[in-house]
Amino acid sequence: MSFKSFHSVLWLVVLMLGAYHCFGQTPKTIRLDAKLTKIESFGAKLKIATFIAYKGSEPVDTIVTQNGRLFFTMEIGYVYRLEFRKSGYVSKHLIVDTRALPEDFKRKSKIKIDVGLFKEQKGFDVSFLKKEPMGMASYNEIEKKITWNDAYTRYIVEKIINATLVYTDSKE
Repeated sequence: MSFKSFHSVLWLVVLMLGAYHCFGQTPKTIRLDAKLTKIESFGAKLKIATFIAYKGSEPVDTIVTQNGRLFFTMEIGYVYRLEFRKSGYVSKHLIVDTRALPEDFKRKSKIKIDVGLFKEQKGFDVSFLKKEPMGMASYNEIEKKITWNDAYTRYIVEKIINATLVYTDSKE
């Protein structure tokens, strides 16, 4: 075997190993484990609800839950809008940002969340929930994992409480 053909074979092996390293690995993912409940029933399962996942602004999956629980796998490197709907209930959505993850982030991770939906009521104005997410999650450098922005969630909960008080006062 000549030096030139040996050199060509060596480059071919290096390229194949590089391709295997880049393309042969399973992608890093985050698995959402969501439990849907009815607020009015103090946490009873919300059966037959719809979940729609958006990667950026594009819908990528729709799941109809049968038992109040769902699982959804997200790829790393995107912002997801995760919407929960049921006819006669106020829809809510969450934002999960999987973009700013370090190289050493675990190959498979899980996020657990309880999502409580409440019934629509005439005169109960929570229209802000159409544009504002109920919660936002992203990578937390200090905790070295994806965490929910609790301060933001408290802010939204306070807005819901204020809307409830306005609704209650208008009924009196």
